[in-house]
Amino acid sequence: MKEYKTIDLHIRNLTDPDVRVPDENLSALQELYALQDPYDQEKSDDLFVKAIQQCAAYHYDRNSFFRKWLDYNYFKSSDIQSIVDLEKIPFLHANFYKTHEIKTAKDEDIVLHLTSSGTTGQKSQMFYDDWTIFSSDKSADTQFDYYGLISNEPTNFLLYSYEPAPNMNVGTLRTRQMMRRYAKENELVYALKYTGNGHEFDLFGSIDALLRFEKQGLPVRLLGFPAFLYFTLERMKDMGYPPLKLNPKSLVMMGGGWKGFVDKQLTPAEFRAYIKERLGLPETCCHESYGAVEHGVAYIDCNHHHFHIPIYSRAFIRDVKTLEVLPYGQPGFLNVVSPMNTAVPVVSLLLGDLVVMHEGKDCGCGVNTPYIEIIGRAGVSKNKSCAIAASELLKKK
Repeated sequence: MKEYKTIDLHIRNLTDPDVRVPDENLSALQELYALQDPYDQEKSDDLFVKAIQQCAAYHYDRNSFFRKWLDYNYFKSSDIQSIVDLEKIPFLHANFYKTHEIKTAKDEDIVLHLTSSGTTGQKSQMFYDDWTIFSSDKSADTQFDYYGLISNEPTNFLLYSYEPAPNMNVGTLRTRQMMRRYAKENELVYALKYTGNGHEFDLFGSIDALLRFEKQGLPVRLLGFPAFLYFTLERMKDMGYPPLKLNPKSLVMMGGGWKGFVDKQLTPAEFRAYIKERLGLPETCCHESYGAVEHGVAYIDCNHHHFHIPIYSRAFIRDVKTLEVLPYGQPGFLNVVSPMNTAVPVVSLLLGDLVVMHEGKDCGCGVNTPYIEIIGRAGVSKNKSCAIAASELLKKK
């Protein structure tokens, strides 16, 4: 089989030492990402504020656009004195990065260039120095560890995402590759195989892998777009296969949504029930991830399937008309604040997702930080998301 050269996704081992911040004046960032509990916001508030202040000052001193942006809004990094000041930071919309490349890091310090998803239209261009890619991964690592999702057992992987290919650098591809570190890999199968001239959904290869994995009896990790897994299992049902019984230590970690297949979409609860029916896995084996290439911080759902805000970010919900901050329970745009990125100034970012924020105590899982409920994407875009682009491969079947 021909070997295809792929880009370096800059994925480090879990046992590698922490990367150092690019400047000694970013010491609070280093301390923040050294904390062990990813959800102890109360104890990390002061450190987080200091990290945001340092990060904003770092970009202000090195990035002419960011300096002009803060000056235009009469805002200084020294204005960030407490957690309540975070909502005052002038935010940028994620769509801004679809038309602008705004780098603070020098070109020689950029180790990775990722784009938002899609096959047509404009994509966000995100750049990562060593620290930024480490901090993004660390936000996922600590949450996976917190929920006991890191395993040393031999595990089979079926990735319902793109096989790495030359010049393909969408963020979702790297995310799935990075998640391979969370278990000892026995066998790896891609559902979206690279053919040398694009990707094709290998439906029957996926069916064969599931049957083989069930027979082997090892834990299985199914990662990627939920629609592909759903259509695989539906085809197996149509072909007369009985429900599978996978190893109960398996993990189904979906992300990316059902865009392009709204008529087939299951709610998260319905999907978990479907997985139990077709794969024999309890809902404790089913999780979701949420994120955005422009933001970089990972969000992993808890055992009650809610996205709690980890210590690496703080979030506000803004009114869709006035952009004023809303209280708990009201839907609006998601505004995230994080010091993780030292390569691109995304200190405060307004995402296009409509969400509702709830108090942590309303969840009951034991994590007390607020959590967000994703309602959907605001507006109608001509640009294709990664899930939409991938769904077109399903329509070819």
